[in-house]
Amino acid sequence: DMIQTIPAKDGLEYDWVMYPGSSAPYRVQISDSSKVRFFMKEEPGMYDLDLFVKDKTTNVGFYKKFYVKVTSVFNQGWLVMDEKNGHNDISIIQPNNTVERAIYSKSNNGEYLPAGWGKVCVYNRRTEQMIYFLSTNDGIQVNKANFVRSSRMKDWFFLDPGAIKPLDVFAQSTEEHFLTRDKAYGANLTVTPPYKYGFSTMGNYYLAPYQLSINIGSFIFYDTIAQRFWFRPVGNGDYALANISLPANTPQPWNLNNIGKRLLYAGMGPSSNFSAVFESNQRDSLFLLRGLLNGGSSVSQIVDTLPAGQLMQTASQYLASRSVQHIYFASDNKLYRWDLLAKTQTLVYTFPAGTEVRKMKWYYNNKSSTDPDNYNLMMVAAQEGAEGKVYMFPIALTGDITGGTYRNVFGGFGQIRDVTYKPAP
Repeated sequence: DMIQTIPAKDGLEYDWVMYPGSSAPYRVQISDSSKVRFFMKEEPGMYDLDLFVKDKTTNVGFYKKFYVKVTSVFNQGWLVMDEKNGHNDISIIQPNNTVERAIYSKSNNGEYLPAGWGKVCVYNRRTEQMIYFLSTNDGIQVNKANFVRSSRMKDWFFLDPGAIKPLDVFAQSTEEHFLTRDKAYGANLTVTPPYKYGFSTMGNYYLAPYQLSINIGSFIFYDTIAQRFWFRPVGNGDYALANISLPANTPQPWNLNNIGKRLLYAGMGPSSNFSAVFESNQRDSLFLLRGLLNGGSSVSQIVDTLPAGQLMQTASQYLASRSVQHIYFASDNKLYRWDLLAKTQTLVYTFPAGTEVRKMKWYYNNKSSTDPDNYNLMMVAAQEGAEGKVYMFPIALTGDITGGTYRNVFGGFGQIRDVTYKPAP
């Protein structure tokens, strides 16, 4: 005869427990039956799901671990700030190439962002993803999961800074730099929370909002008033501006502490390289600088001098390649590529007549270092009359646009203010 040894289902006790990773700051029991039916209210992220089964008769137990990935419509994608009907709002271009529009106003009971200039900042404060929407005179932070407003700019400081005009935020794992139109602030992330900004860095300066940093404690910025680069170390928390050292027996074409020219653009290149575009104060010459980034030990390496009248001198946008020694730039309705090694200019794409290029940025997914699109997909935000469009251009190893045209284009936006990629939290 056949003898059944597996107990009946009603003789088993089930316990499903979910928690966020190994730190397990909390645990949630989501089911006590063999089936799981649970309305997810947790924020997007990775969660451990443990199943415990016990035979009520023998008390013999069984355990199995599962992993649950929670996502939302806001989880990742390109955040587009655009202006329509006298106010700014946020849309998101999702990885499946669908667009969810007006997500800020929908998440905040019809509240809009101020019209005019705006900036979208997405970065990590240690392990926490931060999302700031900056405007001419204010800034707000939103929750990364539902885009509900969680704070205003004055809440980011230990003491109310008064009236300031924000520009941008740059961060590494140990430090944060908050630039405004007349001052710069910092937050030291190596100390115990809360993380807030203190007093501004002393002095008369204007730090151009270009990130030049490759590792911990290595930020340098260009001061457009003194026309020079500064190293900005954490120091004792005051982020005082410091000279860049001049190594002995290392000839440099330019002293980074004394440039004396108008900065048009600066950006990071391959590995630890950086490049910058300058013009003379009389605007009769153009200069292309290449150097190596290493914080207070950064050096200049090569300077090319070009006559005035180059299209690059009047470009509306620039973007240095992170793979090869190229700088892409927009002039009128055309995209060009400047080869820093060959010193040649190539037309790579032409938009419809009258198009204005507003933003150029690289796609980078910090959750996947093997993502083939990392620094190989260029986002170009263009204004074509009253309609804003966002183009995605795949870039080949040669620096050319793969296939000579865009991969995707998304329209229906108003006046585009900024576009920034938000990776998964």
